[in-house]
Amino acid sequence: MRELCVMKRISLSIFFALIFFALLLTGCSSGKPKEPNQNEIYTQSPEQSPNILPTQTKAGYKKYMDFLGIDKDVEKIIEEDIDLDGKTEIVIACEADYGLKIFVIREDLSGELQKIGELGGGPYGTSGIEIVEMQNKKQKYILESLTNGSALSGFALYEIDGNEIIEIEYSASATGAGDDHLVDTNKDGFYDGYVQNTYSYDVFHFYVSRFYKWNGKDFVFDSAKIQLNDYPDNPRDVVSQFLKLNVLNSYEEKIDGVFQRLSELNISNRKITLKNLEDWINALQIDNIDYDVDEKGNTAKVRVTLGSETMTFDLAKKSNKWQITDITGANVAGVSSQNSTDGWFAGFIGNKPVHAKINISEDKVSGVYYYDEYKTSIKLEGYIDDFIEMKDYRTVYLSEDTDVNGKILGIFRTDDYIQGCWIKDDVIYPLYLIRESASIAAPKQPGANSKKFEGYWTGKESGYFAGSRAEIKVLFDDLIFYSLSAFNGTHSGILDGFGIIENNVARTAFKDKTYFSKDENVVFKFTIENDSLHLDSNDYSFYCGAGVEFGSDYVRGEIDIKMPTAMEVGIVETEEQDKLFRELVGDKYSDFIMYTSYVFYWELTWNGEEVKAGQSYLRGYSGRCWYIISKEHIYAAIIEDDGIYYYTNDKNYANKIPEPMTEWACMSDKIFYNYKELSI
Repeated sequence: MRELCVMKRISLSIFFALIFFALLLTGCSSGKPKEPNQNEIYTQSPEQSPNILPTQTKAGYKKYMDFLGIDKDVEKIIEEDIDLDGKTEIVIACEADYGLKIFVIREDLSGELQKIGELGGGPYGTSGIEIVEMQNKKQKYILESLTNGSALSGFALYEIDGNEIIEIEYSASATGAGDDHLVDTNKDGFYDGYVQNTYSYDVFHFYVSRFYKWNGKDFVFDSAKIQLNDYPDNPRDVVSQFLKLNVLNSYEEKIDGVFQRLSELNISNRKITLKNLEDWINALQIDNIDYDVDEKGNTAKVRVTLGSETMTFDLAKKSNKWQITDITGANVAGVSSQNSTDGWFAGFIGNKPVHAKINISEDKVSGVYYYDEYKTSIKLEGYIDDFIEMKDYRTVYLSEDTDVNGKILGIFRTDDYIQGCWIKDDVIYPLYLIRESASIAAPKQPGANSKKFEGYWTGKESGYFAGSRAEIKVLFDDLIFYSLSAFNGTHSGILDGFGIIENNVARTAFKDKTYFSKDENVVFKFTIENDSLHLDSNDYSFYCGAGVEFGSDYVRGEIDIKMPTAMEVGIVETEEQDKLFRELVGDKYSDFIMYTSYVFYWELTWNGEEVKAGQSYLRGYSGRCWYIISKEHIYAAIIEDDGIYYYTNDKNYANKIPEPMTEWACMSDKIFYNYKELSI
């Protein structure tokens, strides 16, 4: 990779000049990932990682600036084939009114320039730019460092897909205080996640670290931890911390350490439900709560008032520690156990009667069940799924401890009633459990209308390079279990869920905890129209990769999708050329098609002849194939695991790579040459 760091005049305000001068001194010379915040709990950045790629200095960048038509001081230029399409991308960081402005352009082998896009200019300033590598990915990514010039640092990660710059992740604390950065947890030189360190009023000034794992296409929440202060030494602070941790636990991902401290603060087994939650959040963030404390020896009462809501806490001092022994007031839910579903349930798995006992502690679930016929207890372990949580319902996942390794997926319709299914590979049995003391009728078996959802469905618009599928199992007359899958090139998505059937519509509403910028739930509604399946959603890309969406209309069964020809995807223009290409590449024909949804061609003069040269495009894996087409000859090459396979009918290039594709061919040190004497 070739990079230019230019230390020029910085015409920013004095406030930002000092910040960016320091950033430029470190960012252009060390190549190190950012050091972690000292209060980070979960993980730390490596002290030095080869992940940020090494650089070389090169003079001369005027042609890029002339092409862009800008006259700004240049702080940094990076030249790299980021998306591995054989063409060089140039990332240029220029001085801006606030931070840096980033331009991304592309240069082909003939020297022609193309603008891909711009970065920077968002709510936070861009303080730096690097090219980085992610775990298990060959392509490279653009890492934009963000700052508010004060107590915030964050990042944005982008990939280049064809002519688009796609934002993979944006992580920067909305409160203006925090430290978000990529991490290399196994220190193998590739980033595999990121950490968010937050310590502002939004988390009541606790130190919270959230860790997100890289799954090869995006990031998913993994865990969170909290660094708590010393245990409070007086009744008021015990109640204050109890309220803050309750609120924090209600709107954050489950944070390791919160439940343990809450159990220590409150030994009454009473739980509170704050009716006007937003008011409590705002008041607790600035400690604008009225505490009336009456302390007598080793006992105390703390009366807490906010607006029209009042609670009274009884506390006792035991072993020199103040603890809550009772809570009264309108917000108190009453005595409850950690095991919120104590007691036996009875029901069916398929047509077999069963009994089960399910215990829930926070988001962890355990239990046991047995078939009445055999009386052999089967241990269960699992969790409540907070990440894809249905609105108004708890979704539970349980694995059984047997050689069969079956799984139970269900939803709590109420605390006394579970509906769902038992799954092993492709086998799915309906399941329901009703608490033995509850007066709840068993669910109805599927009727004629609900049975219409059953089966395998294919998206009507599905093709060779992109498509969607749906598999639906009707469990009961009011419940379906579905699996949606979709792909576009190498990007894909899959989503399992339950749909509640009402008025011939199967509906799911997910609490959207994936995209923090949204305030609405993600809704999926399935209907049957003339034996076709229709999906209505406000986010068809939910749980999908970049550029991937679930279809809106499906037909029953499979669709016969034929592989397109080389002419249909644009490799060649005529049937005669298609025939020649097929004979030339032989059994590699389908491989070329597989990685070529279309070709980026440009015209050039080569060996005194006008030819077309270009690379294959496939979402998620562009540039795997190279083509040159002239009036009489075809030159084609494809990257395979063991090397590059090159084909031509031009005897002059039977054993050498044509000049337009030589730089691309450097991606492999082994080339298999294939020449055939063919003509159009």
